[in-house]
Amino acid sequence: MDLPWNPSRLEQRNGRIDRKLQPAKEVHCRYFVYKQRAEDIVLQALVEKTGTIRCELGASGQVLEARIVERLASEGIHTKSAKQQAAAILGESDQEHQARAQEEMDDETTARRKRVDKDLVELRNDLEKSKKAAGIDPAELRHVTKIALSRMGVDLDSGHAVQGQNVDTFMIDPEHEAFTRDPSWNLAFDDLRVRRRRSGEKLHEWRRDSKVRAIAFEPPINDDDSDVADVVQTHLEHRFVRRLLSQFLSYGFQSSLNRATIITSPAAQPRVILLARLSLYGPGATRLHSEILHTTATWTDVDRATKPLRPLKKEGTENTLRELEDGLKLNRQPGEVIIKRVTAMTLQDIADLRPALDERVAEIVAHETAELAKIGVIEAKSLRDLLESQRKRILATQKTAATPTFDFGDSLAKKGQADEIRQFEQDKRHWARKLDQIERDLIDEPQRIIDGYQVRAHRLEPVGIVYLWPQTN
Repeated sequence: MDLPWNPSRLEQRNGRIDRKLQPAKEVHCRYFVYKQRAEDIVLQALVEKTGTIRCELGASGQVLEARIVERLASEGIHTKSAKQQAAAILGESDQEHQARAQEEMDDETTARRKRVDKDLVELRNDLEKSKKAAGIDPAELRHVTKIALSRMGVDLDSGHAVQGQNVDTFMIDPEHEAFTRDPSWNLAFDDLRVRRRRSGEKLHEWRRDSKVRAIAFEPPINDDDSDVADVVQTHLEHRFVRRLLSQFLSYGFQSSLNRATIITSPAAQPRVILLARLSLYGPGATRLHSEILHTTATWTDVDRATKPLRPLKKEGTENTLRELEDGLKLNRQPGEVIIKRVTAMTLQDIADLRPALDERVAEIVAHETAELAKIGVIEAKSLRDLLESQRKRILATQKTAATPTFDFGDSLAKKGQADEIRQFEQDKRHWARKLDQIERDLIDEPQRIIDGYQVRAHRLEPVGIVYLWPQTN
């Protein structure tokens, strides 16, 4: 509760008293109950009953409150019968409404629990689907991050620590030479800082004063189930992780991705996976679409001159891809003898499997060409609508705008009005030029966008081949 002024603080100025308006910090209102006073007996009972009413559910509390108010309004407080009135207030009840309120509460609780249980089931299902779609395990993400850092000369394990419920955290030094020689890393580390940049704060001062937090690949939780302070849980979409993983993509393109990889897998027989990149190009060799295609086969080097590799069907391909994921988790390679034996057939394997990819290209190109054409039409329509709305606004402004008039009474006002007229004439010329430009754009720009999404050429090139070698072989 704020007071308009504090009477305890007065100041004498020039023979008069000034009241300094200062709000009081705290005001406590207390009421002392006297047991010998009849009114206090009834009021105390009323306060206690009001507290009970506030805890009631359903309509019962409102009914009791209305009864008590009606009784006090009609009877008032009697000095001789104050104790009886207090007992009547405390004993006021409505069994029917209370039972109904309890029933309503039970029904609402049951329904709420059912909704919560249903939501939990849906969330668990969504979590399982996302795990299957992404296929990223915290240990795998940690392993890939470690490899990416090691390629830069940074040891992830050197900043390792254990906090909370055995959650591994890692501190990465942004001042390491691997990061300082490339200023673009500052943006990645900015998402790891302990606080956001304040408005008006200089960038270099914020980076100097805000330390970088540790990272974790699992939820960082303390023993009391609270979040570990100054720790960030990373994920695939985190800027720092994306910056690290991007070097694998750039390295692959630098080496043209013409690489053969051999890994050990739980497969019962050797398998091969051919990867190829399909690119669609528009005007000016602009890349409009790109995707990675794959085909799989059971591998053998026996009688290859007369028995080329035969691509597997859908089920066999799905099994091979699952075995590939299992093999990547094992992270093992066969011996040098097997590697030389397999890689000796790489060119022949590509020649055998390439036709299977070529057969799929025509269908994919036709589908993506149609989809790109739809995108071009949608964007062209959006641009046309934007230009037409601009034209309507300019025409409406031209119609409603009026030329300022002169008032020759005041020289200063006359000068200001002359400036207004000059500005108005400039606006009119600008509107006219803008309308001419819009008319030209309505003819040329939508069609230019449509033409920009027309596929002029496509290219399919093998980018890598993966061999799965059985553990038992």
